[in-house]
Amino acid sequence: METKKRVVKKTAAKKPLNWWKWLFIALVAILLGSGAYLGAKLTTPAPTNTSSETVIKRDPTFAVNLNKSQVNAVISYYLNHYLKDSKIKYDFDLDEQAILKGKFKLLGYPVPFSIYFDPYVKENGDVELKARRMEIGSLSVPIKTVMNYISHSYKFPKWVVLSSSNKTITLKLNEFKMKNGMQIKATRIDLPNNKINLNVYIPQFK
Repeated sequence: METKKRVVKKTAAKKPLNWWKWLFIALVAILLGSGAYLGAKLTTPAPTNTSSETVIKRDPTFAVNLNKSQVNAVISYYLNHYLKDSKIKYDFDLDEQAILKGKFKLLGYPVPFSIYFDPYVKENGDVELKARRMEIGSLSVPIKTVMNYISHSYKFPKWVVLSSSNKTITLKLNEFKMKNGMQIKATRIDLPNNKINLNVYIPQFK
């Protein structure tokens, strides 16, 4: 009789997991993911506002002449209420120029910035702020890059339109309405001479 040969399967010994290797790979993946997210925030164009332009066509009820301190008090009051539930805070005030102050995250660390704007009154009474320079410590970051990040990360009212490509912020005052229905339009902004003139419109009740 033929004797059957036993076939013995040799099982390879399991190699111990190299935890340091996998931890290193995970760390690299996290860093790459964070970099990709930051890159998307900084380079993706902001959505543009395509709504038709609203214009107040009736005559103003009365005019108001203000100075920078008075306007800053109003802006501070408005932002405190508007941003009370927002994790990201920012300040906006008038000095020799209009100044937007805030922070943006770079590799997980908050970096303070200040963007300086020249204000212009448009024919329809809206205000356009044109960015001229930026202070951001010792870093050299383009204004467009920071404004693009802001447009994606910051909470702004619907009547505030930010364009990172044009380096502008447009205050569409024609679309801003107070709770009591009053509206305003700018007629003059002269920061060096401390003069801000507005027209005020009281709602018409039928």
